[in-house]
Amino acid sequence: MNTIQYIDKLKKINNLDTDYKLAKLLGCKQQKIKNWRDGQTMDNNTARQFAEMLEIPVWNVIADMEAERAKDEPTRKAWKMLSKMTKQSGRASAKLLISLGVLANSTAVLCILCKITNGRTVRVRGVSNYVV
Repeated sequence: MNTIQYIDKLKKINNLDTDYKLAKLLGCKQQKIKNWRDGQTMDNNTARQFAEMLEIPVWNVIADMEAERAKDEPTRKAWKMLSKMTKQSGRASAKLLISLGVLANSTAVLCILCKITNGRTVRVRGVSNYVV
């Protein structure tokens, strides 16, 4: 999902007909919502707030926002993969470890991702292994 879809979904489940009312619910100014609609993405703290209000895993929203912010396609794909994994595995059954490291040339971000299942760490295809 993208920022606008999250905004519209939150408005719908709260029976809000205007962005002004959503801004009041979120405790922010209406201009902030307008900025999101005009292309800005919400920060991770706001993404957490949206996730809690929508009753979905926080990483779903954060990963979607990071995918929107990504400046290159490999980074965008890595974040979309994380978003897809968190949606498929569900809140209770999945534990995800994420670590982002900026590469030396600062043109790409390496996403390191492991899924923990039944006490076993499984390296996700296409990304590096990392132990926390």
